[in-house]
Amino acid sequence: MIIDQQEHFRFWEEASIRDIHVERATLAKGERTLFTVQSSSFFCMKRGNLLVLLNQKTYSINPFEIIHAPPKSLFEVNAGSDGAEYILISYKAERGPTYGDEPMFVDERRYPTHVTYRVTLTQPMMLYEIADRMLEAQQQEAPSVPLQLKASFYQWVYYLVEQYYLQPLVVKVTSPVELVIQTLEYLLQNYAKPHTLDSLAAAMGRSPGHLSNCFKQVLNRGPIDCLIRLRMQKACKLLAETKLPLRMIASAIGYQDAYYFSNAFKKYMGISPQKYRKQWVEEDVTSSAGRNYIVGSPAPCYIPSYDNDNYYQYLDGGSDEMLRNIKRVPMALLMAFGLLLSACSGGSSGNTGAATGDGSTAQSKAPASQVNSSSDNNTNENVQATTRIVNTSMGEVEVPANPQRVVTDFFLGHILALNVKPVGSNGVFMQNPYLEGKVSGIEDISDNLEAITGLNPDLIVTGNAKSYDAYSKIAPTVFLDNSAPVRDQVKELGVILGKEAEASAWLTDFEQKVTSAKESLSSIIKEGETVTVFDGGLSKDITLNGNAHTGRTIHGELDLPMNENVERSIDPKVGWATISNELAGSYAGDYIFMAVNAKVESFDYTSDPVWGTLDAVKNNELYEIDGYKFYFSDPISVMGQIQDIVDMMEERALEKSKK
Repeated sequence: MIIDQQEHFRFWEEASIRDIHVERATLAKGERTLFTVQSSSFFCMKRGNLLVLLNQKTYSINPFEIIHAPPKSLFEVNAGSDGAEYILISYKAERGPTYGDEPMFVDERRYPTHVTYRVTLTQPMMLYEIADRMLEAQQQEAPSVPLQLKASFYQWVYYLVEQYYLQPLVVKVTSPVELVIQTLEYLLQNYAKPHTLDSLAAAMGRSPGHLSNCFKQVLNRGPIDCLIRLRMQKACKLLAETKLPLRMIASAIGYQDAYYFSNAFKKYMGISPQKYRKQWVEEDVTSSAGRNYIVGSPAPCYIPSYDNDNYYQYLDGGSDEMLRNIKRVPMALLMAFGLLLSACSGGSSGNTGAATGDGSTAQSKAPASQVNSSSDNNTNENVQATTRIVNTSMGEVEVPANPQRVVTDFFLGHILALNVKPVGSNGVFMQNPYLEGKVSGIEDISDNLEAITGLNPDLIVTGNAKSYDAYSKIAPTVFLDNSAPVRDQVKELGVILGKEAEASAWLTDFEQKVTSAKESLSSIIKEGETVTVFDGGLSKDITLNGNAHTGRTIHGELDLPMNENVERSIDPKVGWATISNELAGSYAGDYIFMAVNAKVESFDYTSDPVWGTLDAVKNNELYEIDGYKFYFSDPISVMGQIQDIVDMMEERALEKSKK
C-alpha cells in the first residue's frame, strides 16, 4: 500500500508517541529466529542480509533497507551467508486531534502505524546515527531519557518519511485477479469490436502469454473463451427479445459473418440460433414459475443474491485456490460472461472430506477435554509411570510416552502429519495455507513464555536453541534441527512422540508420491535441462534459491537440476543468495519458478528488457508460484508443493501441445 505523502507527514505531526524501545540483534550465518512485535516497529537492516517472513510475505532484506511492521506482526528471520545485524525500533502512536471538519484518515487501517511498507535508504548514515544515539540513551537511567528518545525518534521518523518518497518508483504490479477483472470490464464495454488474444493483450498493456496465464489461474479458461461466452449471452438476449435478422445480431456482437456466427452459436449452445428463437417464442413465458430454460449448462443461471455464500460452488471447474481467487471477481461480471453453472448440474465438493478426516483424527488422538477432565494427581501418576528417555542433540531427555499437551514453535506441520494435534504453536506456522482447516483450537503462543506456561504442556518441541533452557523450565523440551531433511525430522519426531508407526506410514506414502511426481516431470523436463528458483518478480534485487526455503521442495525433494552458476554461488548452509536482476540471465535455467506475493502480484516478464530475453520466458516456461506457500518446509506443505509443481507443469505442457 502506498501512503499519501501529505497524510503521512500530517499523521506524525499530530500523533502522540510513547513507549519507544530500541534493540540491536545479531545473527550468525544461517541462523533462524522467530519473534512477534506487540507494537508498531521499524525493522532496520544494518549489516549482512536476511530472508524475512513477515505477515504472509517474504522479503530479502539488504543493508540500509527498513521495513515498517504493524502491531502484532509475526517475524521469521533467516540470516544469509555473512550473518546479519539489525536494529528494531518499537513504538506506540495514537491519532492526534482532528483540526477542522476534515478527518485525517477515514479508515484506521490506513494509519502509517498499521501499514507494512519498505524503504530503501538513499542517505542511510544519518538514520543509523540517530538509531545508535537512541540505543545509548536507552541504557542511561537519567529522568531525561524518555524525552531524549522521543526527540530523537521524531527526528528519525522525519528523515525516514522523507526518504520513503525519494526512493525510486517500484514496478507497478497488478494481481492476476485484478488483471482479469480489468479485462472483463473492458470486454463488457467493447465486446462488439474485433479481438484476438494479441490485440486484447495490447489493450491491457500485457503480453499475450501473461494475460492468458492470469485468466487460466483465476477462471480456468482463456480470455477469448470468456469473450465468446459474453457474445453468446448477448446473442441469446437479442434472439429472445427482438426480431432482428441474424446478420444484424451477428454484427451487433462482433461477428461480421452471419454464417460464422450461426456455427459458433450452435457449437456453444448446442442448437442453432433459429431453433433457439423458435423454442423461446413457443415457450410459455406468461409465468416465470412455468418457464423452463431451453439451453444446457453454458447458459446463464441467475442465482439469488441472498445465496452469495453458496453460488461459487456452481462455478465451472477449478481448484480450491482458483475458487479463492474467483471469489474476488464481482458476481455481476461472472454472470454477464456466463461463468456460473446451474445448481441442478451439481457442484464439486472439493477435498473437504479429506481435510475433515485429518482434523478428526488429530483431535481423537489427544482431545483436550479428556486431558482436562483428569485430576492433577492422576496426571502426575500417569506421567511418572509412562515416560521414556530419548536421545537428542541436547542430550538425553525424559519425555511422556504418550504426550497429550504438546507445544511447538517450528514443527506444527510435522506434528500434525503424525496425527498429533498440539495445544499451542507459533502463529507464523498456524497461518500456513497448507494447514488450513487443521489448526482450529490451537493457541498462538508467539514467543511468549507466559502463554506457553498457561497451556500446561507436557512436552515442548523447539527449533530455537536460544530458547531451549527457558522452555526446559516449563516442561520436558526436545530440540530439533529445523534445517534437517524432512524425512529425518519425521523419523525423529516419530520416536519423540511415540508415533513410530505413523512416521513409517508417512515416509512410505511420501516416497511413493515423490517417485510418481518425478516420473510425471521426467516427460516434461528433459535430460540436461535445468531449473532455477527466483523470488521477487521484477524487483531490482531478487533472491536466488538453492536447496532451502522456496527451493527446498523443487531442488531438494524433486531433485530438479540447478543451473551450475546457482550451485556455485549459494552457500549450502544458507540455501539462498541475493543478486541484481540484471544478472538473472547468468543463473536462469530452462525452466524458472518465480516466487511472488500471489495475492497482489503478477508480472509481465515478456516485455521486460532483462527477463524478456531469457529462453524460459520466450518459451513460456516461467511459472509464478506463491512465495508464501512455498516458504514452508513441513511434511504437509512439502506434499502440497510437490502436487502444485506437477499440476502447473502438466497443465502448461498440455496447453502447449494443443497449439
